[in-house]
Amino acid sequence: MENLCEKVKIIACEVGEYLKTEQQLLNKKDIELKGTRDYVTYIDKEAENRLINKLKGIFPNSSFLAEEETVEFKETEYTWIIDPLDGTTNYVHGDSPYSVSIALKHENEIVLGVVYDPLADQMFSAISKGKAYLNGSLLEVSQHATLKNAYIGFGIPYKLDEQGEQILKNAAEQFRNSSFRIKGSAAVELCYVAAGISDAYFHSGLSPWDVAAGAFILECAGGKCTDFSAGNNYLFGREMVASNGVIHQEIIKYIIQK
Repeated sequence: MENLCEKVKIIACEVGEYLKTEQQLLNKKDIELKGTRDYVTYIDKEAENRLINKLKGIFPNSSFLAEEETVEFKETEYTWIIDPLDGTTNYVHGDSPYSVSIALKHENEIVLGVVYDPLADQMFSAISKGKAYLNGSLLEVSQHATLKNAYIGFGIPYKLDEQGEQILKNAAEQFRNSSFRIKGSAAVELCYVAAGISDAYFHSGLSPWDVAAGAFILECAGGKCTDFSAGNNYLFGREMVASNGVIHQEIIKYIIQK
């Protein structure tokens, strides 16, 4: 698995370099809208094709669950869950961060996660508990235990329902106690929690490719991921609370479920 992870990191770097180069050349006329605030470009699709072709080369019998659906999904023992460009809205506006996110699922369990931020040249990776890394250095979550002075990331879904609006109101009530940030790339924000930069992160409306790699890296760094009900349906349930584990119940009690 370590050898496989090294190969995946090389692929993530190659695709990340492609993204970085193309961002400078991107023309506004090349940007499409899948929905309100939901952008896609030829770059997303080409990056996905590159990821799939390269991953197939090192693991021929695997299948793919991919955002741009450039390949048909088929259930197999091993499945790559990939987002070639997480943070497209940042990307099309010439902003950062954005990332390449790659996870490998064996049956019902994630066994490998790689997230690469090409602008910051930050490579997050993990293959097992206690072995999560940033550019080769071991990751460890923060130990911050309360909402007071917490540093919290969050995101706003493309479609904001009543529950989402209430969560934002609950978060606003904590603005005097905590620092809140929107970075715009769920994969990167999960890795920030893994690295102890942020204490927690919450978001709804997410897809498996947004969170699979980052959540695995976070859990391997000692953190915790749940859905909004504190259950385990965060990969396909389209909602996530991610934290250092210590502050988790406070986030759920005072922001998610209040």
